[in-house]
Amino acid sequence: MLSALSPGTVFGAPVSLALCAAAVLVVILLLVAAVAWIALRRADRADLPVVLLGLAHVISALCGLLPWGRPAQPPALPQRSTGEPEPPAGPTVVLMRAEPSEPAVVRRPE
Repeated sequence: MLSALSPGTVFGAPVSLALCAAAVLVVILLLVAAVAWIALRRADRADLPVVLLGLAHVISALCGLLPWGRPAQPPALPQRSTGEPEPPAGPTVVLMRAEPSEPAVVRRPE
């Protein structure tokens, strides 16, 4: 067993484990960079704020893969508003009868 001060350890962990952790971190950073590059390359300039907010969601979810990271709840995506407001509803007319109406009988011609 190696002690914390032996030359085969890094921060008290074996060198092989430290190299594995560093490789995982590099892969996660490359994944985030690739997703951001692809998303920003394909997005319109008008949609850039929404795309960046979506990237914040992706990065927050990927932080859950880190042993010390907890994904934070990013702000909600803004809803697109339509340029035209809906027209106001017209008046509602309700017809009421004092006696119930009889069902219509359909007769076939013979």
